[in-house]
Amino acid sequence: MFVWSVSYLPLRLFLDGMLAMMALYGLLSYVQHRKVIYWQYALYIVCMVITFRIDDQEYTRQAYQPGVNYLVTLLESTAFLLYIRFAILLMDMPRNDPWSYRLLRVMIWLLAGHLLLDTLLWGLGTSPGIRSGLYVANRTLLAMGALIVVPRVIRLRQDVMVYFIVGSFFFVMGCLIALGVNYVPSLFTRDLTNAATFPVTYMQLGVVLEVLCFTMGMSLVNKQVDDERLSVQAKLILQLEENQRKQQQLERIRADIARDLHDDIGADLSSISMLSLAAERQVSQRSEQALATLKLIGESARQVLATMRQIVWSLTETPATGDAFANRFSEIAHALFEHQDVELHLDFPPLSAGKVVSPEVKRAVFLTYKELLHNALRHAKAHSIYVKLKVHNEALSLTVTDDGIGFSAEQVGFAGNGLRSLQQRANDLGGQFTIRSAPGEGASLTLTCPLALPVQATSPPV
Repeated sequence: MFVWSVSYLPLRLFLDGMLAMMALYGLLSYVQHRKVIYWQYALYIVCMVITFRIDDQEYTRQAYQPGVNYLVTLLESTAFLLYIRFAILLMDMPRNDPWSYRLLRVMIWLLAGHLLLDTLLWGLGTSPGIRSGLYVANRTLLAMGALIVVPRVIRLRQDVMVYFIVGSFFFVMGCLIALGVNYVPSLFTRDLTNAATFPVTYMQLGVVLEVLCFTMGMSLVNKQVDDERLSVQAKLILQLEENQRKQQQLERIRADIARDLHDDIGADLSSISMLSLAAERQVSQRSEQALATLKLIGESARQVLATMRQIVWSLTETPATGDAFANRFSEIAHALFEHQDVELHLDFPPLSAGKVVSPEVKRAVFLTYKELLHNALRHAKAHSIYVKLKVHNEALSLTVTDDGIGFSAEQVGFAGNGLRSLQQRANDLGGQFTIRSAPGEGASLTLTCPLALPVQATSPPV
């Protein structure tokens, strides 16, 4: 074995240097990350290095017994307390394994109880043999507790646990071998030319291997934290993009509402104002015309009220059933075509019972519907307009067809007549907007979309 051919002091110096570097790594990590686990890790290493150095002096005594030097017991117990705390923090034991967490707390109390008792016995000048026996018994119980915890940790099957398990194995085995060497006279000869004759060699080798494993484990934890941070940042970016998309959608809704207020309600209110002035002039001279004018004022006022109801209905955050959707669309179409020289044909077959259209889809389809009807009236020069609304399974389909002048879909594309905004609205709904038209052959425009927005469009990413 390697230690049998190496002198004790050079090997100890080399191992001390390795532990010092690991302690420095822990302190620098604490400065960078500000996590308790790092300074506890560094202090644990420092306590062990000092303990090993004091053991070197103790080995020069002929009547050496483990656990008799009070300072060694104090430093070693402090190191073990930090080791247990380190293990609890590294593996998040309260959450991952409450039973092992309770056992580790019992081990902390065993350490604290032994240290308190040893302090009392040391102060009273109790026999070194009694104190050494208590020390060996306490350390043996701690090693047994560690051997119970390690198999339970294995069952957790977490990457960072592998490093803790291997490191703890080296640590416990080093402690057990070091305790055993003290009671093997043929081996415990304290020959400076042979590192294997000193118990502290095995313990320090175990600590070095344990520290290397724990360092790799902490590096893995840091990588996991960085990965989580990047994941959170990616989700935030997606959330910002979603918020921007919703803001753009809101701006389009505001623009549509402003246009409705200006085109529909504004025109009706202006008509009411002019009719009221005409009625004032007609009241005294032409009473019959005044009555007719007042009737027009009443009709215009009712039209304004109907338009306001439509706008409010589209903005409410409550879902709409398929039947309510069809009824509202019928009301809108009849109101819009009441004074138009165009035949209106509505095809709203009985819709599936229980089908509900989400508020977002309701608002977007309502605005699309009005846009399609307005475009047909303004640009198609049609004699007949056909509207078909269909809800099947979990999808809604709206088609507006006219027998007007038509247009070249390839040439127009989505650049004119509000078609670009209609296409964007369809994309936002997770649906499709299709156009079938040719010059002189009328046009057919269809919106197909789900009854509710896709999950990624309605819920922020988590």
